[in-house]
Amino acid sequence: PPPPPPGGNLNNGQGQTPPFLPPGMMPPPGMAVPPPPPPPPKPFIHPITHAFHGCFNFRRHPTKPPVNRLAYTRVILAKLLLEVCGASGAIWGSSEIFFLRDTPLGNEIVRIVAMFVGVIFFYRFWWHAKHYYQHDQDFPPLKEHHRRKWKLPFLQVFASKLVLEVLGGAGAIWGCSEAVTLRNATNKFSWRVAAAAVGYVFFIRWVFQVFAYCLCFAGLWSNPASFRMTLARWYDAFVSKLVLEVFGAAGAVWGFSEIVFLRTPDTVYIWRPIAITIGVVFTLRWIFALKAFVQSENDAVEIKSQLQPTEMQRDEVANFDVEKAVASDEHIDDLELEETHSGETEASGENENGLKLEA
Repeated sequence: PPPPPPGGNLNNGQGQTPPFLPPGMMPPPGMAVPPPPPPPPKPFIHPITHAFHGCFNFRRHPTKPPVNRLAYTRVILAKLLLEVCGASGAIWGSSEIFFLRDTPLGNEIVRIVAMFVGVIFFYRFWWHAKHYYQHDQDFPPLKEHHRRKWKLPFLQVFASKLVLEVLGGAGAIWGCSEAVTLRNATNKFSWRVAAAAVGYVFFIRWVFQVFAYCLCFAGLWSNPASFRMTLARWYDAFVSKLVLEVFGAAGAVWGFSEIVFLRTPDTVYIWRPIAITIGVVFTLRWIFALKAFVQSENDAVEIKSQLQPTEMQRDEVANFDVEKAVASDEHIDDLELEETHSGETEASGENENGLKLEA
């Protein structure tokens, strides 16, 4: 047998393969050679290659039916307009509201920033479109448990919301008002104040969304059936979607066309009808979505009314025989027990009857 290398035998006396062989040492016959360790990732290169890994794989999920191409195209075109053109338009319009484009140099700097933001949001849009094609739905919401540990998804989601919903809300008012010829040189200050006020309202809304995600003041939004949460849902359906998806669609076309040098003083007569037409199309889309929302709210109210327990009258309580009910295991309706997790009510027969009698 060959002499043992420095540090011990090749198999450590137990037939186990060592993690490496000494330099110049040939393995004996029948011995498996471990593969060399992978090279360390290169800085600045690995994040880029990892970010684009699999981005062209549009393979359909095997459990999903064939894709509805018409519905998919409708969803993707709306996302492309609202989330890519809308992101660039939000930077472009909000910067003019806050006097960042008053000089030629400032105008060109903001144009470069708006184009860069558009490229970032196009990358984001590509992954959302890929996921929607594979699973018939957008990305699921963030993890509900231990959500404060998910810092990078939190930053990505709420930074996108800040651009699309806060700056986008202000930019939607600013751009749409000019597209429909409501804003001109004589009332520019009034529209600046109105757009800034809308942006402030949507910023407050964004702050509350951050608090809700971080589980701060959970008592404010823990009950979806409360008046506060019902009012928030109706506000989102009526006001938020009207501003962000109707005014925002027209403003996105109007602002993005100017960013990429398509809209000039000589081509305004072309882009104004296009922006107004897009606004009308998204108005019809908002109306249909609002109709579906109202129907869902009415259905939720009906289901809630059906789940309400039957109240016992005074004479029924007086004539209620407890011992007989326990003996016959008579069921007593109680909404709280019905909605409790099954693991919390799995107990012995005596405990279950005791809970029913307390109810």
